[in-house]
Amino acid sequence: MKSASGDASRFPVFYTVIGGITASVGLELFLHPHDMIAGGVTGISRLVSLYTQEHFGLLLFVLNLPLMLLYSLSTHKPMLLRALPGLFAFSGSAIILSPFPAVSGHPVVCALGGGICIGLGAGLAARHGGLLDSLGLNESDDGRPSALFLTQRKIPLIQIVMLCNGLLLMTAGFVLGWEPALYSALSCLAAYETTRLMFTGLTRMVCVISNNQQTVEDALYRRLRIQRMSVGSPVQNLNEIKKDLVDEKTEKTIVYHVHLLDLQRFKAIIQMTDPQAEMYTLKKE
Repeated sequence: MKSASGDASRFPVFYTVIGGITASVGLELFLHPHDMIAGGVTGISRLVSLYTQEHFGLLLFVLNLPLMLLYSLSTHKPMLLRALPGLFAFSGSAIILSPFPAVSGHPVVCALGGGICIGLGAGLAARHGGLLDSLGLNESDDGRPSALFLTQRKIPLIQIVMLCNGLLLMTAGFVLGWEPALYSALSCLAAYETTRLMFTGLTRMVCVISNNQQTVEDALYRRLRIQRMSVGSPVQNLNEIKKDLVDEKTEKTIVYHVHLLDLQRFKAIIQMTDPQAEMYTLKKE
């Protein structure tokens, strides 16, 4: 009988769809009723929709699609196929939710709430191989190139994203007014910090004792894109981590940093790869 956690780990599309719906809730129920915008292509789509009267959800899909195709070709990975379900859910649920009123009449509450929803949705999708916004606030191992070459100079993509978002917020200030633009900046900051927290801020150290170390390492990297900790880690030296384990098991121990959202998938992959493996969850120091 297969475990529920094992089944869930095989369907990352489910999480990208949930991420798309969560992000659209942040837009349509928090930001857009107060004339706030998000960053990236999502914000560009909103400004274009205000002038063309085309539906935001449709523009969101149309403007994201060519950039995602470009990234897929440049990285030689099937990123587009993994991103499409989340993008469909993002744009489709935005169309469905657009007639609904704002959750709150307080712009600060909506700016923070919308940013948190967008950050949660973008982070959830990115952690499972999706991408909601081709110039979004989230970063994924497989989603986008880390840098672009412009005029013989390598420029980190995060700098380009920040520049684009800055210009977008300035444009929003002229078009929508400076007060909504300032609230939009607050929302972008909340989204960025929420996404960063989902990637780096909620982790556990897990010791895996296995006779098939290489097989386990390959499976975890292929499925979760995580690698074992190396000796001299700034968190804690591996010798200190292993000192409480039985001596004869020390050489069979692999130590990982695992995000809480990936913990059940991590355990399911270990059990499928090596049913005899032992796992110990340690607290971070």
